[in-house]
Amino acid sequence: MSVNAIERLWRARQSGDWDAVAALVRPGVRISLPHQGREPSREEYLSLLHFVHNPDNKTVVQRVITGRGLDIAVHAHVQRPDAMLICAGFYELQEGLIERIDEFWLVPGGERFPSTGPSR
Repeated sequence: MSVNAIERLWRARQSGDWDAVAALVRPGVRISLPHQGREPSREEYLSLLHFVHNPDNKTVVQRVITGRGLDIAVHAHVQRPDAMLICAGFYELQEGLIERIDEFWLVPGGERFPSTGPSR
């Protein structure tokens, strides 16, 4: 069940199913984006996903790894027209919902994502 929740999250991100993404992320979730030195709110994070996973980009999940059953790691990349972004994501679940998100993104040239992306 735990791995399936994360796989569903990434499938929803790939397809732009933002309602499904939001349904899997618990209100009050703890989020860390160390590459930006930020801990965005749930709403900021969900908005940022619109930018990262826009229709011009191709998202590929390369590997999902489970630890104790509630800790999951994901290795994925997002191919943009101009560059590739690489994500190492670490997630904790509680009762089938995502309780904690730590995503480390390797961004070309060390650039930062904007704090919010365009709404869709």
